[in-house]
Amino acid sequence: MNKTITLVITILLLTSCGVCKHEPKIEYRDSIRVEYRDRIIHDTATFEIPVIIEKNVTRDTSSHLENPYAKSDAVVSDGFLWHSLESIPQTIEVPVEVPVHDTTYIEKASETVYVTEYKEKDLSWWQTLKIGAFWWLLAALLLTNIKPIIKLIKKLAL
Repeated sequence: MNKTITLVITILLLTSCGVCKHEPKIEYRDSIRVEYRDRIIHDTATFEIPVIIEKNVTRDTSSHLENPYAKSDAVVSDGFLWHSLESIPQTIEVPVEVPVHDTTYIEKASETVYVTEYKEKDLSWWQTLKIGAFWWLLAALLLTNIKPIIKLIKKLAL
């Protein structure tokens, strides 16, 4: 009888509740931040004045005119006035305001984060039975072997 009870207790202890294994959950995180910025740049635009040549013939005296963009000459020859008008080839700079829309992408390197989640779950009916049966079997073992236990206690007390 003792061997049977010992065998049953050993089998129950070997098949008792075990710890559940939890695999870590892997999360990947990427981060990109976009910044928008509007600003005005003060700049100068350049353009060329086209070369324009005009000539006119009249009966008059000679003359010469000139400004920053053109010059004019008039000459009397054979009773006629020869008049020429030429623009001076040059580049003119004009101040301009240019709106600029900047977009900046700031990207962080992707990182791997390991997260372990522990979830407590209910015991199955078999696990509940094994836990309850342990105490009943322990009590039965103690009651069947009560005489040797009492002798042991008496030896230890003296």
